[in-house]
Amino acid sequence: MLKAGTVAAILAFCSVSAAAPASWGSDSWGSTGSGSYTTPPAWETATGGSSHETATASSYYTSLSYAHNSPSHSTEAASASATGSAAGSASTTVAASTVVSAPSTPTGLSKVQQILLSDTRADAVNNVLTSNSDFIFDFNKARKGGKSSEIVQANRKAFPALTGTGIGMAVGFLGPCGFNTPHVHNRATEFLIVTKGKIVSEMVIENGVNNAKGTPRDITNTVEELQATPYFMGALHTQYNPTCKDVTFVAPLSNEDFGANTIAQAYLALKDETIAGALGNVIDGADIDKFRSLLSSNVTIGVEQCLKTCGISKRK
Repeated sequence: MLKAGTVAAILAFCSVSAAAPASWGSDSWGSTGSGSYTTPPAWETATGGSSHETATASSYYTSLSYAHNSPSHSTEAASASATGSAAGSASTTVAASTVVSAPSTPTGLSKVQQILLSDTRADAVNNVLTSNSDFIFDFNKARKGGKSSEIVQANRKAFPALTGTGIGMAVGFLGPCGFNTPHVHNRATEFLIVTKGKIVSEMVIENGVNNAKGTPRDITNTVEELQATPYFMGALHTQYNPTCKDVTFVAPLSNEDFGANTIAQAYLALKDETIAGALGNVIDGADIDKFRSLLSSNVTIGVEQCLKTCGISKRK
């Protein structure tokens, strides 16, 4: 007959055995061989499994892929993977993935504005410069009809494809005795190349660049066909055609928004007393309006000797 203490011990052992997992010590729960256990794969957690369990290393890539493909569940998956696991088990945390949509193309803006707002050059080409013709600028078509002398400018406003390139272009068409009046480029250096005929070029660089007499140096050259000359940024310069034939020149500039400021027109835009004072009061204030009315346009005909040689009458 069993003693009361023995019976109590047997009952206690049976109670512990019933509470243990049926596969105690087997591989179905991922035994590590050291008495600790890893958790079920991450997909179980993401679809409603125990929230306290952490994904194993083997399920890391599954979990990462799931987070990217299902943004609405990414926070839940990240929360589940960040919680504690059984003592001694290895844990891996998977960061939540944020899906960012590509920005929409701005509307109601010029092409230049849209290009400047694009994240990358590829975006600008794909979304703004969508036609192959956006990459062609026709200097002949850009000319204004009826003018024998004209400077056609390809800046970023006229040719948006130049935006962000740091380069622009001007092509000069000078008829017989054509004159491109003195001007400066505010933001660019120019490199002029004569492609047809010849021009007379003048440049005054800046204060302190003087000739032997101590007066400002006027760098004057006759530039023949396929010869070139530079004009420094901000330097005063001009060109005229001394012949009775048409002249063409091409002028690359180091800015897509190079700017131009014609000096005579700019100077006579000042107040009368300022102009008179700058000229040492040689010109009476009452005469200044006469000079304003005599100013020609940017490109004009006005070289005395050439006009006589070619038999061209002066403008009244």
